Formats: sequence, structure tokens, C-alpha cells
Amino acid sequence: NPPVRVFAHGWWTVEGEKMSKSLGNVVDPFEMVDLYGIDAFRYFLLREVPFGHDGDFSELAMAQRINSDLANDLGNLLSRSLQMIDKFRGCDLPATYTPTELDKEIEALAEHTFGEMNELMERFAFDDALKCLWAFISRANKYIDETAPWVLAKDEAAKDRLAEVLYNLVESITIGACLLKSFLPETADRILAQLNAGMREYDNLDKFGLYENGNKVTDKPEILFARLDAKEIMPKIDAIREAQKAEFEAEQKALGELPETTE
Repeated sequence: NPPVRVFAHGWWTVEGEKMSKSLGNVVDPFEMVDLYGIDAFRYFLLREVPFGHDGDFSELAMAQRINSDLANDLGNLLSRSLQMIDKFRGCDLPATYTPTELDKEIEALAEHTFGEMNELMERFAFDDALKCLWAFISRANKYIDETAPWVLAKDEAAKDRLAEVLYNLVESITIGACLLKSFLPETADRILAQLNAGMREYDNLDKFGLYENGNKVTDKPEILFARLDAKEIMPKIDAIREAQKAEFEAEQKALGELPETTE
């Protein structure tokens, strides 16, 4: 049978120019993985440009994605949550959970995110699927500011509510990590390990409140993504480009020394 779907990617340019060894601007995936990490590079390629469309790569855009989306949004959500659980609960989460209206809003968004991402992935809209997931991650970050766990921790009468808020955060991050698995597999595993949670069945990713009650998260959180400093990255990029130019010049020189062929 003929194929029902054909996967066709677009063309990539580099800062508006075609890739060329003579310019030293060829983006070697293996070099990018060594420089940024495999998940960060994968995230950029999937998030930056709609699949099938032409795209443009730049070191600045790459750094902005890592700093804004991965380090600030995702990384800070996990780090802040784990630190508060450690400080206020000794890494122990509550044995009961009774959602408030605000909590139910987060639950509804989790269910919507799963359904929306399902539909987008069917259309290979990977960039929009990640946008949808990041809207959920951003909402979880906002939830921290709305509930202010550090204020609840000062009120003995609010200790149960504090525990519920922290549980809500861990449940949100767990669902987010499971949805992220298809895009950033190594990062998803690292998140779940720090939460002491396992990968959930796909059909359960629209269900909120499955994190095991009374579980303990790690007391030694790890940074998911370090912020990038252009001053540190650009010398490495310049070295890669100079090496490409040197290789190109060596190839041209070798070709020039070959004897001419005759028929």
C-alpha cells in the first residue's frame, strides 16, 4: 500500500545564510550535543520551527531557549518545589489531598493539556505541542506565587493547606515530566527520579492525583539546565567555525594538487 503519511522536514539556514564549510557555519549535531546537551538541542529543533517548515539556527536563539524555557521555566519550577518540600516538610508529602477551587483549575488544565497535545501530535505540530505543555508549566509556576507556601509555612493552622499545595506542585510536575518524555527523554527521567516517581501509563496522563501519598522527594535536587553565558559559548563556537574553514581549505588544496583526468 502507498504511504498514508510522509515525514518531510524543511531546510535549515544559519543566521539567514546557507550552511557552508567555506563560511564555517555548518551546524554539526554532534558538536551541538557536546556543547549544549542532547535534550537542549532536541528541544530547540522541535520548538523553534513548525515541523516541515524552513528554519533558521543561531547561537543566540539557542541560548535564549535554554535560559528562558528550560532553565527558568522548567528548571526553576522543579527546584523551587523541591526546596520548599525539603524546608517545610522534610521531603515528606501529605497522606491526604482535598483540592480547592484553585487546585481544581490546575487539574482541569492538566487534563486539557493532555488532550490538546494528543491532537497536536497527530498533526506533527511538535512546536505547538511544546507550547501547550509550557503553558501548563508556566501555570504551575504562577500557582506557587498564588498560594505562597512560604507564607503558609508560618501559620500552624495552615499546615494542612501547605501540604496540599506542595502535593499539587509535585503532581503537576510529574504529569509535565511524563508528557515531556517524548521530547526530552533524559530530562524527563531526571525529573521523575528527583520526585521519586515513575513513568505513568499513557492513558493515565489526564488523571490528576495519582502521585503516591506519603512519598518522599529527593533532598538533594540537581539543576536541570544551567543558564548559558554568551561570553563563554561564543569562543567555543568561533573555534568550531575556524576548524571547519581550515578543513575546507585543506580539502580544496588537496583537490587542487590532484592530476587532471583525461578521457
